[in-house]
Formats: sequence, C-alpha cells, structure tokens
Amino acid sequence: MSREQKGRNITIKTRLKKGGGRADAGLIPPFFNVLMDQRTIAIVGGGASGTATFIHLVLKLIVAPEPEPIAFAVIEPRDEIGPGLAYDTGQKGHLLNTSAGLMGIFAEETNHFVDWMLEHRDIVEREYPDTAINANSYPPRELYGIYLNSVFEEYVDLARQHGMTVDLYNELAVDATITEEGATVTLESGQRIEADVLVLATGTPKPNNFNKLESSPNYLDSPWPAGHILKTITDKDASVCVLGASLTAIDAVITLVNNGHQGPIKLYSKDGLIPRVQSPEEKPFERQVLTMANVRRIMREQQRTLRASDLFRLFRAEVEREIGPQDWKSFKRVGKNQLDLLTEDIELAKRYASIFQNILYSTRHISFAIWQLLPPDERIRFTKWLKPYSDINRHAMPLKNGEKIRDLLASGQLSVTAYSDKVEWNDETKTYTLTTEKGYVDTADYVINATGPATKADKMRVPILEKLLEKEQLLPCEAGGFQADVNTMQLCVPEIEDAPVYGIGHVLVGELFDTNAVWFNVERVDPLTTAIIKRLQHERTERAAH
Repeated sequence: MSREQKGRNITIKTRLKKGGGRADAGLIPPFFNVLMDQRTIAIVGGGASGTATFIHLVLKLIVAPEPEPIAFAVIEPRDEIGPGLAYDTGQKGHLLNTSAGLMGIFAEETNHFVDWMLEHRDIVEREYPDTAINANSYPPRELYGIYLNSVFEEYVDLARQHGMTVDLYNELAVDATITEEGATVTLESGQRIEADVLVLATGTPKPNNFNKLESSPNYLDSPWPAGHILKTITDKDASVCVLGASLTAIDAVITLVNNGHQGPIKLYSKDGLIPRVQSPEEKPFERQVLTMANVRRIMREQQRTLRASDLFRLFRAEVEREIGPQDWKSFKRVGKNQLDLLTEDIELAKRYASIFQNILYSTRHISFAIWQLLPPDERIRFTKWLKPYSDINRHAMPLKNGEKIRDLLASGQLSVTAYSDKVEWNDETKTYTLTTEKGYVDTADYVINATGPATKADKMRVPILEKLLEKEQLLPCEAGGFQADVNTMQLCVPEIEDAPVYGIGHVLVGELFDTNAVWFNVERVDPLTTAIIKRLQHERTERAAH
C-alpha cells in the first residue's frame, strides 16, 4: 500500500486550493465579507514547524473574542504539508529519535501523537505492526509524517469552516522584501504574494561544507530524501563513505542496509563520535547540582556572566554526586574502538544506567533558559568544546537502531574513522580518496554528506534567506542563524523597529539552541503565534481609530 493510500485511510485528503483559491463564500460569516480588511499570513515552509505555526494560529483565531478575517498562504515546494524531509522518508526502518510521548504537535500536549496513534490503532497495527503505541515507543518517521499531514488537513477544514482562506503554493520561495507594512514573497515562477505577516519556517538546510564535490558524479549532498540514495547507489556492493557520524549519518546507513546494500559503509567525521543509545524508556533524574538556582548563584556571587566552563563543572559535580569521584580523562571517546563503546552503551541503556544521558535528559526544560544566560562568546565556546559530547548523549539513537549498528560494526561492513580532513574525487579511478589528519588514506565509490545542517547564516543555502541576508534585511546571529527576539520569535530587521516577520526552527538556531527538537519548536510556536495574533488585533484597533 502506498503512503498516499494509507493517508486516505486515515481521512487525509488533499483539498488545499493552490495558487490563490478561496474558500466557499457560503461558509464565510458576515463579519468576513469586507475583504478589504482581510489580512494575509504567509508561512514559508510546510514541515513540522510550519505545520505547528499554522494550526496554532488557526486555533487561536477561532477562539478569539473578535475573530480576524485571515487568509493563509502556505508556501512549500513538496506536495505534502507536515512531514518535512526527515519524516517523509518512505522507509519504515527510519525511526523517530525522540520517544513518541514528546512528539505531539500542540503546545504542552506532548502526548497528542500517542493519542492519535491510539485513535488510528487499526492503521498502525496493519501498516506498522512492530510499532508499540505508547509514550516510550519510537515509531517510524513515516508514520509521524502521516500524523502531521492529518492534523494539518484537519485544521485546513477548521479554518475554512470559520471563513478563513487557505492557499497552498507548491513552489520554492526565492526572495522576499520586508517593509513596515508587510512583506512581498517571490516564488520561483515569478509570482508574488503580498502578506501582512511573514513566518519563516524554512526547515533544516543541507550541509554546506563540501561544495567542491558537488560536480563529481557519485556525490549526494544530503541523505534526504532517502529515495535519492536508493536511486543513485544501485550497486549493492559499492563502497560508500558517509561524511558525519551523527543521527543523520546513522539514518543514511539504515537506508542502505535496510534495502539490501552489502558493500562496505564508512563513517568519516572529525571526532568519530557516534550517538549513544537510549534506554527503553526515560529514567527520571532529580538534579541537585546542575540547577537554575546554582547557575544564578554563580552569576550573583561572582558578579559576572555565565560561562560554558561553569556548566561543565556543575555537570561533573552532578555526576560525581551520583556515582562518586571519576577520572574524567577516561570518558574521552575520540579515537577509541567504537564497537566496544557501543556494546557498553547498549548494556548501560538496557540497565537505565547511562548517568550522562539521564542527567542531560533531565535538563530538557531548562536548557533554553540556560542558553539565554550565555553571552555570544560563551555560546561559541560551548558549541566548540562541549556540544559534541552533549549531542551524542542528548540526541541518542533508539535501542533497536543501536543494536543494528553494533551488528554492522561487528560484521565489519560498517567502520567509523575519526580525524577526517580531506575528500577528493579522482576522475581517473572514478573513486573518492579520503585522507585523515594522521595520513590514513582510503577510497570509496560514493560519498553521502551527512555532516549536519549549516548553522552560520551565510552558509544556509535557502534562497529566501540568502536574498534577505544579501539585502541586509536580516541580521546574522554570532552563534548561528539570525537574530530575533526570543520572547516572540520576531526577527530583527535593520531600520524596521517592529518588523512583520517571524522565524521558527533552524533559522533561529543560535538564539534558541534546541531547534532540532520538534517538542522545543512547538513550545516556541506558542509565544510566536500569540505575538502574531496580538499584532493583528493592534493593527485592527489602529485602523478603526483612523
């Protein structure tokens, strides 16, 4: 059964009008009939963040005491809204890396996805029979994509029932101009959309660190969409180099082996650190040292800003409070045998005994507040020295995937190499040459770039962002992404004090820190959409006064 057929069984229907369609006038209440008062909200990006923005806006608009006459323009090149590349894989072996109980698309309703699976149990059991329907499970990403699309369609209907217009533009947004009154978005076809409010939910950009390889024939600049890997690497015995060793790289490996690839797969990265393994369910941990109170106390007593080194000292003290004094050099993982480390990680996960992971998971809801206390230079220092170790613990892989990667390492089909430095295409041998800092040389038939998304604003190859940066209408954030008011997600636009443009997700990576987590983006969508509603209400009051 195709994904489209599965979608129809869950009452997902594609009824969006494209390119400017309007809802049936018979559904429009009288107060919406004055179309000159209708305000347009353009959302660029139809992934999880764009979907969350849309549904929260619709919900807040329909419960408002004085509903606003709103037209939505949702701009997304792909045909489906909701999944995003990571959740539209077409591969049942691609699992969520976060437990289902944190993946609800409504603010503070983290269990909504689980509730949805229970409601559609017949579909889940028939199409995804190995999926446990509970908060601690790690369902296929494809199923989560269907969930997002289902909720989006439900709220399209709801919006239209309340007289709102919802238009879908299946095109790439390539430019925009921001003024005090609104924004003009230009699509690839040349069509322009005039909006009163613009939301940039452009998703996760591709890596941008091996551009010179793009002209070589066997190079994939991203593991997504997964189908592109399978169409390109048809030789099941070919050697494949995956640049990177994070969760995205693990996904690329699973794409290959789940579809019968038998040739060697080589993970190459600067540190060679693969993600650690999640326990079957999260173990609650009550922190006593790494707390907001102690963070604030350091700042008060020493009368200075917070430092990344302060956080490490608090973390280390928290660990030693639990398991006693440690030789911290022994925890260094770079250069060690990854099979041995992963085997140990799996056993720790099964015993719920990964203390680093338990502590860091427990900081989930204070990490944003702590990040706001770090000045720009300390954010950069944290990113450079602590984030790699933080990431492999906080962004660990499900136990099922950990066991699969362990078996691949044990069989010799998969290898992990650190200190990778140089990758070059050899046109004579038609292979790639891989050279490490220590002089080790290897070759591969194909290369997949899974090093992670670009974080610096000038490295994000997203056309609309590139144009806005070029025109100096957005300001880069030193720690990554663009500058914004983190209380409202309103982007900073030079010479426009109250700019009608907002961002969510990776576009604010330096400001928000945790933008690769759906649950966190959903949390930030709540104040974002509240700010937009207040803006519209204020503008209506101003118009009425004049």
